[in-house]
Amino acid sequence: MKITIHRGASQIGGCVTEIRTEKARILIDLGSNLPGSDKPDFTTEEIKRLTDGVDAIFYTHYHGDHIGFHNLVNPEKQYIGEGAKEVLEWKHKVLARHNEDKSYLEAVQKMKCYKPEETFTISDDLKITPYYCSHSAFDSYMFLIVAEEKNILHTGDFRKHGYMGKALIPVLRKYIHQVDILITEGTMLSRSSEKVKPECEIQNEIAGVLRNHKYVFALTSSTDIDRLASMKEACATAHRNLLADKYQKGVMDIFTKYTTSPLYNFNSTFNFNGNSLIENQKIVWKMKHEGFLLPIRCSGEWLIRMMMDKYNDEEPHLIYSMWSGYYKGTEEQQIKEALTIRSLFKPENIHDIHTSGHADCETLAEVCRKVNPRLAIIPIHKDEKSDYRTLDIPQNLKDKVITESMVVDGVEIEIKPAFN
Repeated sequence: MKITIHRGASQIGGCVTEIRTEKARILIDLGSNLPGSDKPDFTTEEIKRLTDGVDAIFYTHYHGDHIGFHNLVNPEKQYIGEGAKEVLEWKHKVLARHNEDKSYLEAVQKMKCYKPEETFTISDDLKITPYYCSHSAFDSYMFLIVAEEKNILHTGDFRKHGYMGKALIPVLRKYIHQVDILITEGTMLSRSSEKVKPECEIQNEIAGVLRNHKYVFALTSSTDIDRLASMKEACATAHRNLLADKYQKGVMDIFTKYTTSPLYNFNSTFNFNGNSLIENQKIVWKMKHEGFLLPIRCSGEWLIRMMMDKYNDEEPHLIYSMWSGYYKGTEEQQIKEALTIRSLFKPENIHDIHTSGHADCETLAEVCRKVNPRLAIIPIHKDEKSDYRTLDIPQNLKDKVITESMVVDGVEIEIKPAFN
């Protein structure tokens, strides 16, 4: 067996992991670089060479740094969760109307789906089973791969402090047990000083802003199920309207369709079309009397300006619910549109309310200890200078951290350099 980390051992995002046995070959994730990355991305030709002959590609979730090249691959060899597929399909339907290459949508529509806790057999020496995990993307998974009688856990991106995070350790205890090889993310290794908050704390902070201010905008992801749930619950507590445009409502409807918890039921969201928030007098009256929380994307500057002109009897406030590096990181990390939107609000009217979609260092260490890998720990989705051996784990586990190519108990592990 051979495990190849094509990319991810020395950068956050853009992950590609290959597992090859005598009879089969799969990829887990095929991600493009994160926006603003200063590192070269794969070319179309490199993707074709990388995926030539693979039996299947399994995606942990729908974020671009894990699925960004899906349009360049035979879609019938690509697998993703059913709910995640529907989110992707809706996203690319909308983008296709704005001149995105239709190959993205067509590839998603032809993708196949795996089901949680159902084993998918690639060959008699390679099987893979997906398990739900909590992440900032809906319908995210970790994979247990049995390859040549060895157990490999690929965690994908995960966390414990989200609403569904309480299931993390019970799932590991019930289904995973000890593994031979752990392939795990390490995003927060380079952000150890960044405090993670339980999502319920985020909800309470948002509710506090809404109680005190009538017109509130929120710069946030339209596909972060937990953050949108926190905003919905905060609006209910503060008696404000949660607004959603057609695209956002479409995403929320998918969340509602695929979940049973009332937490993720978005049927109460106020859907608006076009300029109805400005031109429909009944709606304007309702919003001026009841107030609102309006989630916006980085492209939403025009909407904020339009709303500010109409709803000007009180000062507007902004909840910034994205990674802080997008406005105060390096020049490469910053998103110009995020900076522009922040500039529309008085500094004292901006509320930074966010928590990471990734496991903190304590959780990373807890997972390592819980699955207690027999042979190796292979860190991915981490900064180049981050060291997994700094975690609070026993020395025998630190000794198993793999940072360069080697052979362990007959398993060839190849860690490709950052730039090939």
